[in-house]
Amino acid sequence: MSNELMDSLARQAEAGGTLYDARGGVDDAVVAPARRRVRRAHTLRAAGTLGVTALVLAGGLTAVLEWQGDRGTVAPAVTDVPKVDPDALTADDLRPDSTARTLDDGRTGQTGILCSMPVKDNPYAGADFSRADSCPAVWVADLPLLEVTRADVTLDGDGTVHIAWVLANTSDSAITVDEGTLSIALLSDPDAAMTAEGYTSGDRQLIATSLWSSEEDRVVQMEGDSSRVTLRSGDTIEGAATLDPQMFSGLGTGGLLDGMSDGTIEPTVTLQVRVPPAGDAGTRELFLEASAVATTTGTMDPASASFEGLEPRVEGETRDDAQEAVVCHVGEADNPRFQPDDGDGVANWSTPTCEAVWIPGGKQLELSDVSISEIDKFSSVIDWSATNVSGRTLDLDNASMGVSINLGDVGYIMNSGGTSVGWNPWNSDGTRHALLSSESDPIALAPGAELSDEKMFETDPKTLDAPGSILIRVVREDDQDGTRELLLELPWSLKG
Repeated sequence: MSNELMDSLARQAEAGGTLYDARGGVDDAVVAPARRRVRRAHTLRAAGTLGVTALVLAGGLTAVLEWQGDRGTVAPAVTDVPKVDPDALTADDLRPDSTARTLDDGRTGQTGILCSMPVKDNPYAGADFSRADSCPAVWVADLPLLEVTRADVTLDGDGTVHIAWVLANTSDSAITVDEGTLSIALLSDPDAAMTAEGYTSGDRQLIATSLWSSEEDRVVQMEGDSSRVTLRSGDTIEGAATLDPQMFSGLGTGGLLDGMSDGTIEPTVTLQVRVPPAGDAGTRELFLEASAVATTTGTMDPASASFEGLEPRVEGETRDDAQEAVVCHVGEADNPRFQPDDGDGVANWSTPTCEAVWIPGGKQLELSDVSISEIDKFSSVIDWSATNVSGRTLDLDNASMGVSINLGDVGYIMNSGGTSVGWNPWNSDGTRHALLSSESDPIALAPGAELSDEKMFETDPKTLDAPGSILIRVVREDDQDGTRELLLELPWSLKG
């Protein structure tokens, strides 16, 4: 689930107090696959976007196409795009001569992926959901048909990654491609098999060590609205993509940002585009691939000392010698503390995807009391208090103390006023959702001092014995840098 969606649910809950099932106001046809993507630990962040693309014809004519929104809607072309040439190559022409491709077979030529599925499951034959599959890799031709002629990666100080690319038809033949389905992958080790942890994907974006899921199969995303165009010899498709820093907290992304920043990793950009059949979509789909090692510029800003020495944490893990915490690499553009004040006097909360960590050196805060009670059939309240047991003063944000109540696999989530109630905030890749407020009120909590708060939320009987966490933002020495946030987590369980 994206930050935008989680925030939308929060605003709707605050306005109407309604409990929304998954994506409130969104078709079930969208909800189901989105929920599946959550369960498969693909990134819950969809704000990284494929930007403006342009189909550049050999004669110099440019047709600008812009992907808009989470689903990648293509805006009308600014100039005329040529109709599909009936004599151009289609999947029907390329499939018969395709041969099996393996990870280390040493050949060169045009690479592709050939997927098989029932028609009812084909997104391009009317199925109402997108899919990401692992399908057999194939050789489509002895010489390349499509090549990436430009792959530039720019890294912002906050960890945002911008990719600019050009895909060219370098063959002598015209080819029909489904430009609306083009997806991009940023890879750290493209010639190795994918690590067991998997990959992170957004809408037609993917970050991983490699697309090879085995020696014979590769991962492909089947998303986007079908938009057939003809690429004649010399024609190009130009585009840009932006990957949000939160995407680099997911599966298969470990060390990639730091490696690009310090020059130890030269990432590869891989583009995948569907080649449609001459007629209607059926039981097989062919995708052509093209890759290039990217030219990378830019570095990340140095991180605060607060983020040094942290150790990975997994769901359910307990330690007496360390404090539970989360690190949210949000980037200032998505940090609510750095958003313009809308003037309504109400805090805006976001629910970013964050890394769960331990802060070594013993506990810093311990819950001394937590209780949930129903005020009436509509409203409940959670009261909690915690004590500073660190032996030193803790700098905390009194205005950014969120509550997360975990009801398990309930199929819905409600966010309101810094309280999140619903499905498990943990993702299977080890990340979890946190809560960040647009308001800030730094305090110095002395050793032994107590911190307390209460929050209202819509009554749900399942919360009375549910586990949960308090999430409190740490005020750092470089607090004016909103690239990252560190939050202390105080878990509780009311059962028994």
